[in-house]
Amino acid sequence: MQNKEYDVICIGQIVQDILVTNIPSDALTSEKDTFMADEILFASGGDAVNEASMLAKYGNRCALLTRLDKKDVGDMIYGDLVRQGVDTSLLVRPDDCRTFTAIVIIGPDGNHTFFDGPGHNFTLKMSDIDLSVFEKTKVVTAGSLFALGELDTDGIEVIFKKAQESGAITVADMNNDSDRKGPKAVEKVYPYTDYLMPSYDEAVYVTGETDPDKIADYFLSAGVKNVVLKMGGDGCFFKNAEKRFFTDPYRVEPVDTTGCGDNFVAAFIHSLLKGMEPEACAEFACGAGALNSQGLGAHLHIQSEAQVLDFMAGAERKTLGRE
Repeated sequence: MQNKEYDVICIGQIVQDILVTNIPSDALTSEKDTFMADEILFASGGDAVNEASMLAKYGNRCALLTRLDKKDVGDMIYGDLVRQGVDTSLLVRPDDCRTFTAIVIIGPDGNHTFFDGPGHNFTLKMSDIDLSVFEKTKVVTAGSLFALGELDTDGIEVIFKKAQESGAITVADMNNDSDRKGPKAVEKVYPYTDYLMPSYDEAVYVTGETDPDKIADYFLSAGVKNVVLKMGGDGCFFKNAEKRFFTDPYRVEPVDTTGCGDNFVAAFIHSLLKGMEPEACAEFACGAGALNSQGLGAHLHIQSEAQVLDFMAGAERKTLGRE
């Protein structure tokens, strides 16, 4: 890829995460009024933040383009981004923006439940964006579709079209449709999406299909160039016009699955930037997703590419025998 100012510009969610472990499942209905958690951890989060933080740790020049408030929460997150090595020059900080907080309850099996608090005016608008910035980057990511506010239905397709015209690769993650926009709400962006990386459940919601091939075919027929289906403990599935394959997962006992999908996306993009083939990109992405699950937080456990490669060299793989 030609040299540009940025390797990646990440557009999307920014959140304050409060992670809590070892809370009984009946805590909200119990007569007991106090419980002791094993850990309570404050951290920055959100799909775009997680992806940007990991891409920066892998050595990429990564900028975050989103809204961030000017109050204590925003300043905490800003400091965290600087420490992670993320370029903050594109952040938009309106006076009336209030970044929202997510309380993440982590169960004994590593799975999590989110309690999202209210925010205000925290999603980007087209008026925040100078489209010429996308001429300066190799990759543009949307983290995530269905969580971009008004850009989901009026804007992200314009951004991706401009990025492609400027020679950038476009990558989109997905999120749950918590605002009930409907499964077809983001379909305008598909013709301008080089890599779409939904989770299996998100893809089932959008397509109405359950078979990975049929899911991928739905998106490919809508204009997406490459589909990467994240399947959690079952690895991933890749398909484009020329090839299709499954990648088997690593055998791990999760401590915390928060952000594993975002780590997968960041690792796949990092591999693309290195010029790797899809099979190798998927291998590294599955390794990063699995390794992230071995510590608390969405982007705190992994510190370098070498750490992921060491994990992959020694970790056991599941063999699921799919064709």
